[in-house]
Amino acid sequence: MTEPGTPPHWPAVASDLIARADTARQAWRTPAHRRGAAPADVFAAARKADADNAIFLGGIVARYGWPGRSRVGEDGSCAAAAIAVHADQDRRLQERFLAALHEAAQRGEVTPAQWAHVQDRLLVNRGQPQLYGTQYVYRPDGTGGHLELLPVAEPDTLDRRRAQVGLPPHGEQAQRLRQQHLASLSTLAASPVRLVERPAA
Repeated sequence: MTEPGTPPHWPAVASDLIARADTARQAWRTPAHRRGAAPADVFAAARKADADNAIFLGGIVARYGWPGRSRVGEDGSCAAAAIAVHADQDRRLQERFLAALHEAAQRGEVTPAQWAHVQDRLLVNRGQPQLYGTQYVYRPDGTGGHLELLPVAEPDTLDRRRAQVGLPPHGEQAQRLRQQHLASLSTLAASPVRLVERPAA
């Protein structure tokens, strides 16, 4: 066990972050019928994975600051951002993640896009329009369902803001999300499900 004040073994932290983010992602994507579980149980397990991941990341951030690319590499940094995006069950912790990400972005330790994803998530959680159009909701409708972009501030300049933080045009990303998620969600979700673009490396 790492002694108090001793830096962790960052390669091991990177592997843990990546594994946790991948496990949580699969928990949301795998249809219930393929697990022999009820959809409610699948969602409960996915939410628990998100909450456990947020606690793990919160401990790292509190002691050592954000685990950026110089510590955990590009993949580990991307995984940490994905965990922060889904830390919805503890808004204060999610706000601390956003502040740490902003500082890390200033130092080149994370991409502006990674910060933008968490910024959008917090705005949506507060009931406010998002800035970068990274947050969606899947709405089942009996015909396979559809993805709906959650409200955006000043939508006419959305793609300009996205470009400023290194995100692709909204239309391109929306098409990717439809291809990635609609098939599995149509067999899993009987009620709306929130989706987010994967934070880019």
